[in-house]
Amino acid sequence: MGTVTRLWDGLANVLTGRGTTVDRAAHNFWVRRFTDPQQIENAYLGSWLHRKIVDIPAQDMTRAGRDWDAEDDQIAAIEKEEKRLGYWPKLYEALTLGRLGGGAILIGLGDDPTQPLPATIHTAAIRYLTVLSRWQLSIGDMEMDPESDNFGEPMFFRLSGSQRQINIHPSRVVCFKGLPIPAIRVASWEDRFWGMSVVEAVDEAVQQATTACSGFASLIDEAKIDVFRFNGTVDQLSQPGGEEKLMKRVELTNTGKSVHRAVILDKEDEWEQRQLSLAGVRDVIITYDARVAGAADIPATRLFGKAPDGMNATGEGDLANYFQSIGAKQDMQLRPAMEKLDAVVLPSAGMPADLPWKFSTLMVLTEQQAADIELKEAQALEKLVGLAMVPETAMAKTVQNRLIESGRWPGLKKLIEEAEAAGEELPGDDDDLDLVPIPNGEKGGDPNLAGSGGAARPARRAIAANDASPRTLYVSRKVVNVAEVKAWAKSQGLPNLQDDLHVTLIYSRTPLDWMKVESEDWNQEKNGQIEIAPGGVRIVEPLGDRTAVLLFTSSRLSWRHEQIVRAGAEHGFPDYQPHISLTGEPVDLSGVEPYRGRIILGPEIFEEVKDGA
Repeated sequence: MGTVTRLWDGLANVLTGRGTTVDRAAHNFWVRRFTDPQQIENAYLGSWLHRKIVDIPAQDMTRAGRDWDAEDDQIAAIEKEEKRLGYWPKLYEALTLGRLGGGAILIGLGDDPTQPLPATIHTAAIRYLTVLSRWQLSIGDMEMDPESDNFGEPMFFRLSGSQRQINIHPSRVVCFKGLPIPAIRVASWEDRFWGMSVVEAVDEAVQQATTACSGFASLIDEAKIDVFRFNGTVDQLSQPGGEEKLMKRVELTNTGKSVHRAVILDKEDEWEQRQLSLAGVRDVIITYDARVAGAADIPATRLFGKAPDGMNATGEGDLANYFQSIGAKQDMQLRPAMEKLDAVVLPSAGMPADLPWKFSTLMVLTEQQAADIELKEAQALEKLVGLAMVPETAMAKTVQNRLIESGRWPGLKKLIEEAEAAGEELPGDDDDLDLVPIPNGEKGGDPNLAGSGGAARPARRAIAANDASPRTLYVSRKVVNVAEVKAWAKSQGLPNLQDDLHVTLIYSRTPLDWMKVESEDWNQEKNGQIEIAPGGVRIVEPLGDRTAVLLFTSSRLSWRHEQIVRAGAEHGFPDYQPHISLTGEPVDLSGVEPYRGRIILGPEIFEEVKDGA
C-alpha cells in the first residue's frame, strides 16, 4: 500500500501555532464554578450583587399580582383565602429558592400525605402551605412509565432529616426549579430535575466586577503619596533611636502641612507629592457592570438603580424588553406552578378551579402616559360608536369596566351601583332628534352606560334637526387670576400686560355649524372654569406678532381643541400650543423666569372671527 497523507483543514498555522498544542486557547476547558450548596448560600448572603440578581426577577414576577375575570364577591373570597395562606409571599419565597437551585411548596390538608390529592376539595380544606428548599427534600426515582401522568417526574418526595420517613405524593408538592440542565450523562438525576442555581451561572461575572471595584477602591489610599528625601537618612537609621527620630520628623512635617499649611525642610532635604491618575477607572467599572447585567439578564438601570448611559437615553426600551422577558418567565415558569396550586386553593376558597385570570401589567404608567392612553381610547371609542359596529349597551358596559379598572376615576363603581339602584336609564330614541355620540369620559346619562362619568345627563346629546347656519368660530377662555400673573410679570421686569389675558382654543375662518361642537361640561368645574395646576412645562418666548407669550401644556385644552376641529373647524395655524399672550412691546427675555403658578381660566366664549383679526 502507498503512503497515506492526511490533510487537516482548519486554522492551524505552522508559523503562529494557532490551533496547535502551542496555542494557549487550545488548553482552555470549562468547569462548573461550584455545586456545593454552602457556596451558593455564602454567595447569596455575602454578595449584594448575587442577592439582587436572585431576588429582583422573583420580585418582579410576583409584585403586581393577577387580574381575575370574575365577579367582585368571587375575587374577594379568593383574595381572602390567599391572605390566610400567605399565598403571594410564599410564591416569592419559593421562586427565590428556585433561583438558588430549587424550591417547593408543600400543600397540607391534614390527611394522608402519601395519597394523591382528593378529587374534591372542600372550602377551607388547606391547612397550610409550607415552603421548602431542594436540600430539605429528597426525591425518589424517576417515573419511567410513559403512560403515567407523572412520567419524567419523581415517584415521591421525602423530607430530609425527618424522623418520620414518609413518602409524599408528587401531587402535593409544587416545584420551583432553577436553570435547566440538559439530560447529559455527567449530571445526576437530582441535578437534572431541580436545575442549576442562578448564582452559579453569573458567579464569574460577579467575581470579576467585585474584584475590579475592590482593586480600584484600594488604589484610593495610594492616589496621593508624599515622598521625603532627608539628607543622611541611611546614617540616621543605623544609629540607636534613629528610626524613631526619623518617624518623628515625618510626623512633624505632616503636622505642619495640616496645621500651618507649610512644609519645613532642611536645605538639603526634598519633598514631593506623587499623584496616581485614575482616569478611565469609571469606564472599566461600567464595562464589568455591563457584563454582570448581561449575565443576569437584568438591565443595569434596574439592577444597579443607575441612570441609563448615552446621550438622551431614557432606559425605557431596556425596561420594556426586560418586562417582556419577565412576562415570558411568568407564563413558562410561574403559571404552571400557580395553576397546580390554584387547583386546590380556589376550591378551598369556595370557587371553581378554572376561573380565568392573567398576570397584571408590570409597567407603571406615569400620569401623563395614562392620560394619553385615555385620550386615544376616547378617540377610538368615538369612531366605534359612530360606525355602530357594537351594540351601544355592550360598548357602554365595556367602557365603564375599563374606567373602573384603570383606578383613575375614584368612586365611579359605587356611583354606578347607586344609579342602577335608582333606576336611571338612557332616554329612548327620538325620531325628531339627530343623536350624536359623546366621546369617552364625557359625563352623561345612565352611569351604567358609556361616557356617563356618574352624572345624570343623557348619554347622547339631542340636537335640533335644523342645524344653525355655518359661521366662522373663535373660542377662548379668559384668565381669571390676572392679578397673580401681573404680579409675576412685574417681578420679572416685563412691561404692563394687556388687560385681556386669555387662552385661544380655536381660530377658524372656515365656517361651521356651531351646534355640532360638543358642550364642554365634563372637563371643567360647575361654574365653567378650569384650573391648570402649578408647575409643568412653562416657557416665555416670542410668538407671531407678540414679543412675549407664556407657553404651557394642558391635555384638557389640547383635547378640547381637537374635539372642535373634528366638528368641522379649521385652525388658522399649523399646530396648536396653549399660550397666554403677554405683550407686544419690545422686551428682553434673556433673564425672565417663566410663571409657574396656577392658571385659572374662565368659561368658554364662542365668537365669530372679526374682520381684520
